[in-house]
Amino acid sequence: MAFKFRLQRIYEVRRKEEETLKSDLSKISEKIENLRDIIQQLTRKKKQIESNFLQKGQLSKKDLLELECEITFYEVEIEKYREELQKLLKEQERIRENLLEKMKERKMLEKLRERRFREYLTEENLRERRKMDEIAERKFWWS
Repeated sequence: MAFKFRLQRIYEVRRKEEETLKSDLSKISEKIENLRDIIQQLTRKKKQIESNFLQKGQLSKKDLLELECEITFYEVEIEKYREELQKLLKEQERIRENLLEKMKERKMLEKLRERRFREYLTEENLRERRKMDEIAERKFWWS
């Protein structure tokens, strides 16, 4: 009789859920890195505009208004990306918590499976011994 774990399907579902969450976590981490890069680029451009402003001598009102518009644009964009980054960081944390929970569930099922397998081996060993004892007893009585 072969070993059969009754909760094998549940174990497979938990393992697939865990793999899906790992994949989701990877995608979110990649998005977070992309957003951080974008924020750095925007911050550099804003600082470059500010330094160009400081290097110029006299500026007209038009130049000052243009500069103010550009700086405001970059500040708004940076803030927008930072808010998006915060949302992604929260999502990443939520996925991590779910992943840890699924990993715990899977490990519990693995331990249960191992325990059931050891019990199965013990029972099989006992059956084999009984069978061998019966064969030995029959040989004794028939000879």
